[in-house]
Amino acid sequence: MTRPPTDPPARVLIVSGDIGQGHEAVACAVHTTVTRDRPDCDIRVAEAFARMGHGSGPVFRWLFEFAVQWTPLLQEAWYGAVTHSRLVRWFYREVMGAWVARALRSDLAGPPTDVVVSTHQLATAGLAWLRRRGLLDARIVAAVCDFAPHAYWTYPGVDEYLVLDDLAREPTRRMDPGAHVTVRSPLVGAPFGPVGDREARAVRRELGLPHDALVVVVTAGSLGLGGVAGAVRAALAADPRCHVVALCGRDERARTRLKALRARMRAGDRLRVPGWVDDVPTLLAAADVVVNNSGGATAQEALASGRTLVIHQPLPGHGRDSARLLGAAGLARTCRRPRELTALLRSWIADPAALAAAHTRAARWSVRHARVDLAAVLGLPAPAPAPVEEPAVPGPDDERGPRLVGSAR
Repeated sequence: MTRPPTDPPARVLIVSGDIGQGHEAVACAVHTTVTRDRPDCDIRVAEAFARMGHGSGPVFRWLFEFAVQWTPLLQEAWYGAVTHSRLVRWFYREVMGAWVARALRSDLAGPPTDVVVSTHQLATAGLAWLRRRGLLDARIVAAVCDFAPHAYWTYPGVDEYLVLDDLAREPTRRMDPGAHVTVRSPLVGAPFGPVGDREARAVRRELGLPHDALVVVVTAGSLGLGGVAGAVRAALAADPRCHVVALCGRDERARTRLKALRARMRAGDRLRVPGWVDDVPTLLAAADVVVNNSGGATAQEALASGRTLVIHQPLPGHGRDSARLLGAAGLARTCRRPRELTALLRSWIADPAALAAAHTRAARWSVRHARVDLAAVLGLPAPAPAPVEEPAVPGPDDERGPRLVGSAR
């Protein structure tokens, strides 16, 4: 449907949650894509925890970090309870939903909002709470940031879920049978994309990486959850040709420990431990393998770059579920122990064709659903066609008219 030129621009609200960078990265991707494809839209962005007040963001972030890092069994128990316990589900659907709903009311005030996109599960709970009570008419679209959907992401009242792979479609439908589910991937905001050998060599020269090395990027996301030291040791042990770039996010203590590890292992230039990296697309263009421990934004970015993805010691709960789905889709290998990662990297050094095949699978995934019109999935009308101006018909005294050769003028 094409919007008549006299209609006001469609209003879009994107709601994220500041726990790590993954949810905000997906929000940025939605904003960038919709702005590009529907430049006439009025797009606003809100961060749910900032609206909830009382230090909600830091508290939720600390609880998440503590559970994943120090009490993984408790994290697994909570993850299972959200799936199987009606009481826990009711708590998130009604109690947490009401809290978030009250916090977001001010962002929904004023002229009617046409569509709200949520990239955090608690934001989705609040929006769905408003919808069920008839307090929100806008279309609600939930972008699931992990490869594996979970009951924590789904709430009655949502119109559409965006998932990252075909294998996530049916599980999401079972969790919320009334909603539509669309595969739209990758949801990355920066210019990630597969690169050819010539471009990869040029990027390596720029970064000072050997062109004939197996470059392994090890990352645990912006929070550094789960750590990277085990994966770094395993990669360095695989072969002298392995060069590792270890990303610790904002975990400065982990960065200090890795620098000490570099000295102990006499790794020299084979181990780089940069600070916070803004230009991730360039770094991934230089990589052969990306080692991660979850199936969130970093996994998307790696696959979107056509790089081979390995899930090493996946995080409890969402990390393990996403690792299973990525494995079933043929998009990643899972290594539960460091020695498995060492053996896998050695096998790719011995058989470059197998590594190239993994690159090809990643690149195919990155374009399979990228052509889906995200703005259309959100329910936004097509932009009005540019008006066609009728050519002016010059009058007898119009100086803009054609001059006749040999005329008195």
